[in-house]
Amino acid sequence: MYISGFMKIQTIDWILYLVTVLLVIFGIVTIFSITYGQPTTKNFAQHQIIFAFFGFSFLILLTILDYRTLKTVAFPLYGVLLVLLLFLIFTPFGKAYLGAKRWIDLGFFQFQPSEFFKLASIIVLAKICDQKELSLKHFLLSIGLFLPPMFLIIKQPDFGTALILFLTGSVIILIAGFNKRYLIILGGLILIFVSIFLLSTFSISPFTHILKDYQKQRIYTFLNPQKDPFGAGYNVAQSMIAIGSGGLFGRGLGYGPQSQLNFIPAKQTDFIFSVTAEAFGFVGASILLGLFFVLFLRILKIAKSARDNFGTLLCYGMLSLFIFSVLINIGMTLGLLPATGIPLPLISYGGSSLLTSLAAIGICQSIMVRHKKITF
Repeated sequence: MYISGFMKIQTIDWILYLVTVLLVIFGIVTIFSITYGQPTTKNFAQHQIIFAFFGFSFLILLTILDYRTLKTVAFPLYGVLLVLLLFLIFTPFGKAYLGAKRWIDLGFFQFQPSEFFKLASIIVLAKICDQKELSLKHFLLSIGLFLPPMFLIIKQPDFGTALILFLTGSVIILIAGFNKRYLIILGGLILIFVSIFLLSTFSISPFTHILKDYQKQRIYTFLNPQKDPFGAGYNVAQSMIAIGSGGLFGRGLGYGPQSQLNFIPAKQTDFIFSVTAEAFGFVGASILLGLFFVLFLRILKIAKSARDNFGTLLCYGMLSLFIFSVLINIGMTLGLLPATGIPLPLISYGGSSLLTSLAAIGICQSIMVRHKKITF
């Protein structure tokens, strides 16, 4: 296990730290404004602050820990989380919510194994692809490791997280340097994945039951938004109303009728961007997107400066994780993509999502502090 005895403070990416802190604060303030005084026994903002405390502790710990240590724990971490996914699906102990069985309830804390699997899959794929010569064996092993958990997550059902796993895994494989013939195989797998998705969407046998009925309805509504505005299309319709009503400068925190009167579903999780746009308007939403853009640029800079291939692959995996999560979440709230249960990183309420995002930042910082200072 590698732990630096002395960290070069001047090589820490302080801008990345600052942007991360601002995004987390932004999320906590928004969560407080839309849940304060609401008829619930749960103090979401207070819980998010506790999650943030543990999350930043992990971030600092992972910054200090040499990222190369992750090679030694990659497969054990993958194995433990795979067992947890199987435990969640095939035992009665998993906690179900709105028809999805995604959480393991420990009493004092509920966590989503699939959220942590996002990190585990990136780490294990980076380890496999960190080779001087990548062979067919490495390619098949890469595919064989990220496809099983993806299908287990679909079974929960959680198609959004499975899609994120598939996209981030594909990015790592694409940039790893495999032979073009293998990439053609990957392209074929993508076509098969899309084909199965379409066949299930339109209930064509034998793929009828891969997607749940409510997931199919979301896709039908996405293709025809006016088909069921008070049913399957209600969530996205209310989200778009909230975003549009924010105008240029917004209605202010705590004054948005869509969020305060609970027209927006899952307002502190999946649709928190809608609340942000309603409260802060186009200007506030643009600032939030600007913060994410800076986050992307800093991680990209670290990826380009990595001293080894393992660090580069880790950073590109983390970068793709953030980019796809942000694009899918915001695209969903704008009606540009079908509704999925993807949280907005660092903003949405949820311990598993926040811990995963902050741990990803910590790993990137670990790569950064072991390299010469970069300029921006």
